[in-house]
Amino acid sequence: MNIEEQVRQAISSVLNLSPDSIRMDAKLKDDLGATSLDRYTVLMDLEEEFSLDLDDVPEQELEEGIQTVRDIVKFIDARLGEEGRKGSRS
Repeated sequence: MNIEEQVRQAISSVLNLSPDSIRMDAKLKDDLGATSLDRYTVLMDLEEEFSLDLDDVPEQELEEGIQTVRDIVKFIDARLGEEGRKGSRS
């Protein structure tokens, strides 16, 4: 499963939607009806799924920077790249 599929699966699990109905350009709040708690839950599920540490990400950055499904995919992809660079310095 690629990042996009895993993000759709996490969102579908939290919001009780079909993964196939979740478009990349869908706005979490306006299109999918996600609350702030739903968004937090999705991110925590993905943090665990991808073995990431998101504790260093300011809450405001998450609130402002993650509005769509595509934003989550880009965010996770970027974090995976950062984690890989951190690991290669060890």
